[in-house]
Amino acid sequence: MKYLADAAASNLCRWNPKVSDDTLGPRLLILDIICVERVIVAVRDLAVSRENWRRAGFSIAPEEFDAHGLRIARMAAGAVEIDLCAMHSPESDSPLTEHLREATRNDNSGGMLGWVWGVKGASTADERESILLPGLSEPAAKAAMLSSGLPGVVTASAPINLDIESRRRLLARLCGGNANSVEYLEHIVVMTPVLDDAIAANEAIGVPCKRIREVGNGARQAFFKLEQTVLEIVGPARERSGCWGLALMCVDIGRAVATARAGGLQATDPKLAIQGGQIARIVEPLDGVAIAFMQAGARRDD
Repeated sequence: MKYLADAAASNLCRWNPKVSDDTLGPRLLILDIICVERVIVAVRDLAVSRENWRRAGFSIAPEEFDAHGLRIARMAAGAVEIDLCAMHSPESDSPLTEHLREATRNDNSGGMLGWVWGVKGASTADERESILLPGLSEPAAKAAMLSSGLPGVVTASAPINLDIESRRRLLARLCGGNANSVEYLEHIVVMTPVLDDAIAANEAIGVPCKRIREVGNGARQAFFKLEQTVLEIVGPARERSGCWGLALMCVDIGRAVATARAGGLQATDPKLAIQGGQIARIVEPLDGVAIAFMQAGARRDD
């Protein structure tokens, strides 16, 4: 899987207040989507998963968050939080419960469920449609569940009152610095059966498509960008639909690879990336999430 960046899409995605189409889920007033606030990863055993991600060079907040039968461990990729989320009680009443059960069913170790959009203003939802998550400026944050329009992907929206640098500083203070030198979340990769439907779903909630790229054999990639993070949606999916992986921008990709290898993980040697700079990957997914490390460099033409 190639993780491609669209460097030309550098503006924040902003839009006028409107109510989302009923076909896409609950009628939610979203004032201004400005970022991917966090990604949510389903895990089977939180202690084991903490160790897996630590071996890959991620620093994890020492304290865990408990709510509605779920337990969450927190990491940071710049201003974006990465939450490892596990079932703590079989009686959990969180809207995430069924998604967590599905992701960890049988031999599945987990996987990335989706993400939370950060919005300016407020979004409204019934209490039963809200997820209680760890907060930054407050102890807890309430995220309103959305219908993503992307099969196999969970999305929600949460109001934020902090700018990107404030979020970065608070997360660094909470989680500590990453030994792998990860500086920010550069890419989220999603596979979907019908790309045009995915583009329409995102644009309906105010996230415009910045670019579409033909990749051959009938497959295309659509790119969306919010703050530093590119959302890449690929379709038609030839295997499963849903979140595929994360690409993380590093200060020193050699250090990222060496850290993963020192932790007992297999990692590829850095090589030139299609969009410029270098890319390497951890061979086996972490809790079902494909992980790539990137380092910036001169852009290459397609």
